[in-house]
Order: sequence, then structure tokens, then C-alpha cells
Amino acid sequence: MVNIRCAVTNCKITNYNKPPGVVFHSCPSSKEMRNKWLQILKNKCSMLDWSRSKICSKHFEKKYFDSQRKLRENAIPTIFTFSSNSKMSKTDSPIERTKVDRLLSRMNQAQLSSDIKNTFNKIKVPSNLDIFITDDLKCKPDSPIEAHLWLLIKKQDYLNGMLTSQLARNKKQVETLHKNLDEIRTHKKDTEQNIDTLKYIVKCLQEKHATLEEQIEILSAVESR
Repeated sequence: MVNIRCAVTNCKITNYNKPPGVVFHSCPSSKEMRNKWLQILKNKCSMLDWSRSKICSKHFEKKYFDSQRKLRENAIPTIFTFSSNSKMSKTDSPIERTKVDRLLSRMNQAQLSSDIKNTFNKIKVPSNLDIFITDDLKCKPDSPIEAHLWLLIKKQDYLNGMLTSQLARNKKQVETLHKNLDEIRTHKKDTEQNIDTLKYIVKCLQEKHATLEEQIEILSAVESR
């Protein structure tokens, strides 16, 4: 039996130890979906072979499965509980994490941004905060929980601002690309019409037995207009 394992780094799921209900899914075949997967998995997989690599179903949200538990065409892996930077503590049960993920998935970016800002506004800046923050923007071990919480929310708020700015820039770039694409399509259509016109003129000239020199002269006059 061939050993199959999930391509996500630090995910230990294989075909020998996979829990009941967990299956392996092949990478998408379309270029568009592969680009989406690559953006998400570029830091999650040490190696990704489109023809051989498999991703286990634990990395996909429920909304990406149909009633037959088959993966939808627009499915993208978004759950990475096996990340080396996110070790689950003894108090973090799978049920609690799943509930949080489920609730977060119901909120859009605007709602999350608003919630972060409201939470940040309710938190008082701890007194003498500077003495608890290191030069690499981390809290010292003896810092109060308020300092840890305030710094975390502050980072989230700053990151959200960066993402919002990047989203606006990306949207502008997409609009520019769409505009360029429309111009290219219009130019292509005009070119095709000109070619059809020239073909028709050539056909008419040939039927009238015009010489090659006459055909070239007439076509050059038409092209210069």
C-alpha cells in the first residue's frame, strides 16, 4: 500500500493513521485555483507537487464540502491547526477552537475590523507600559496580562490597517487591469474587422482580375485611411 501523507508541514495525517471521515484531496487542475492555493500554501508546505501532493480534509472548512462530503471546485485550504507556531495548550480543546473558527467564519472583514477597534477602545493603556515592552515589540515575562492583551490588540489593529491599505491598492490594480483588458479586446475586435474588410477587398479585386500591382496599390490606399 502506497504511503500517502498530507503535504502541509507538521500535519502528521497519513493513510495509516487518519481518523475516520478524513480523506485526502488532490490539488486543483485549473490555473486560477492553483494560484489561489499557492498564495495560501507557499508558507505552509515545504514542497508542493501539483500532480502528486495531497491535502487532507482537516484543512478545509465545512462550507467547502457538498452533501456527499465531496470537495467543491472552489475549495481552498484555510485551516492550519498543525502550524509549528500554534501549539495547542492543554486548556484549548478541539471543540473550543472549532467553535471560534466557525463563529469567525461568519464575520466579514468589515465586522472583524469594527470588533477589533471597539475592543481596543475599551482597553485602558496600562500605566508605565514602556517598561514592559522589549525592543523587539514583545512583553517581558513579568508583564501584567493587561499589557499582553493591549499589545496584541494594538498589533491586530495595525495589521488590519495594513491589510485594508493593501486591499485598496489591489482593487485599484485590478480595475486598471480590467480597463487594459477591455482596451485590448476592443483593439483586437477592430483589427479583426479590418482584416475581414481587406480580405473582402482582395476577393473583389481577384474576381475583377486586377493585377498584383493594382491590388497592392488599392490595399495600400485603403490602409492609409
